[in-house]
Amino acid sequence: MGRIKVLVSHSNVREEDLAMIAGVDPSVEAVRAVFADEATLQNIQAMRAKGVEFLPDLRERDFPRQVAEAEVILGGRLPKDILQIAPKLRWVHSLAAGVEGLAGMGLLENGIRITNSSGVNAPPAAESVIMYLLMWVKEMPTLFRAQERREWAAFLNEEIGGKTLGIVGPGRIGVEIARLASAFGMRVLAVRRRYTPGMQLPYVHALYPRRQIQDMLRECDFVAVAVSLTPETRHMIGEREFAAMKPGAFFVNIARGPVVDEAALLRALQSGHLGGAALDVFESEPLSSSSEFWVMPNVIVTPHVAGRSRHNTRRATEFFCQNLRRYVAGQPLENLVDPQAGY
Repeated sequence: MGRIKVLVSHSNVREEDLAMIAGVDPSVEAVRAVFADEATLQNIQAMRAKGVEFLPDLRERDFPRQVAEAEVILGGRLPKDILQIAPKLRWVHSLAAGVEGLAGMGLLENGIRITNSSGVNAPPAAESVIMYLLMWVKEMPTLFRAQERREWAAFLNEEIGGKTLGIVGPGRIGVEIARLASAFGMRVLAVRRRYTPGMQLPYVHALYPRRQIQDMLRECDFVAVAVSLTPETRHMIGEREFAAMKPGAFFVNIARGPVVDEAALLRALQSGHLGGAALDVFESEPLSSSSEFWVMPNVIVTPHVAGRSRHNTRRATEFFCQNLRRYVAGQPLENLVDPQAGY
């Protein structure tokens, strides 16, 4: 095999990560050039303001020159004309688990393989879900407001042990959520699209097929959504699903905003049928300052950070390097995106 040019197009990747990629095989040349669309630049600026270190910017003028010779791309956002400007492209690896941003570019249709970093953000995402549950039962939003008023507001709180958690989408993140929830003594249920009778998953006490999602929801004190966004999962949680949930149930979405019908969610919260919600993702992001979710006392809003961690880029790069070794050796790649499923 001749030279393999790997273009790293993600702003989070550091010099040591670049060196790790180049060290996979003598045939590998690793270069970095970020496709600096407006969203990418805003993300870089926001993270730098928080003290996160990035490599020096390589703006759009560098990207077309570098991508023209690239056989492999490691990154996230790509221009719509990527097929025209990268004629040698054979494989794209997403640093994230979700690949909906690569949809509509014709990559899979033109034989270009797409892999993702599914599982890399499972530890922080699962920890965030448990944090939301604990914040809710310990009434932390109420206590934070009391602290701002300098008010000593003591009361008895609840526990998550013994409660039932339903997971919609028990993939790698979902199973990690189940593992942590089980450690707290929770009963864990899950609904899965690819289901066969008798199937079992670690730390999940009962598994349901997609068609029985409402049966599962009726059993749950808490519901966490962790599915990938595909045409099939868009608005999969809507009016009927919220109506099926226990009165007072607590709902968590760390998946993608469009998985949930936000209008139906808002009605369920306003009516009091749902006790509360923790929302990390929204149909339109950033969440508009006029959104009612910001001011609802029974809603915890976080800015799409549940799965983010300072350790994610290193884990994703290590996984990519393992896959790159397989690519160099002509072996099947792991975490290949299924063209039919969309993840």
